[in-house]
Amino acid sequence: MNVDPEIIVIAVAIMAAASCVQGSIGFGCGLLAIPLFALLDPDLVPGPIFVGNTVLTISTVLRERNEIVWSAVGWGTAGRLPGTVIGSLVLARATDTSLQALVAIIILFAVALSIGPIKVPINTATLLGAGGFSGFSSTSVGFGGPPMALVIQRLSGPQFRSTMGMYFVVGLFMVVPGMALAGRFGLDELRVGAFLVPGALAGFAASGPLRKHVDARSLAPFVLFGATAAAVALLVRVLNQWT
Repeated sequence: MNVDPEIIVIAVAIMAAASCVQGSIGFGCGLLAIPLFALLDPDLVPGPIFVGNTVLTISTVLRERNEIVWSAVGWGTAGRLPGTVIGSLVLARATDTSLQALVAIIILFAVALSIGPIKVPINTATLLGAGGFSGFSSTSVGFGGPPMALVIQRLSGPQFRSTMGMYFVVGLFMVVPGMALAGRFGLDELRVGAFLVPGALAGFAASGPLRKHVDARSLAPFVLFGATAAAVALLVRVLNQWT
């Protein structure tokens, strides 16, 4: 793995901005950063960005740990295991181009779910289902927030952010082994991912004073629009490569 230094600098800046968004509203880092990373250099996805995301989610949990809704974390994690297994099998067989296409398709699907008229109740079945899809997308392309966010979106801001953060932290014990078994997470990915950590920490620090003044519902459309634009650009590039 050989990522150019100028690409790393751009990636760190993207990581900082996306981390600030997630630290403020509870989601959005993967939606914004992953398609941009895939456009910059396919080697940044899914391993290296997962390193930065790990630091971000642990920081979020520590900041608002008393607000965690443990039942949502538990049932979501239970559903995540089979999704992680399927995601690791897909990742092991994916080429860089097919992985880019998968990133774009999953992001567009996640955006469609987020803006659709469906009102998802919080119960065992929906949490298990969200966990399954989240496990698949986390392992295969590096992010899994939207399915769980869709289910628990009616929680208060602190509950939403801390529950999503703990869900991600617990999921590390599934996703990292899954990516490693697929040959997509090792010392090279860890080394490149370490460069993204300062960006994640800077974005998280900036989100501290913002989270009390930012409404997730008002900012979410801008996050979804940015994610959609990046995913469409990525998909167009993949289609050009295939034709």
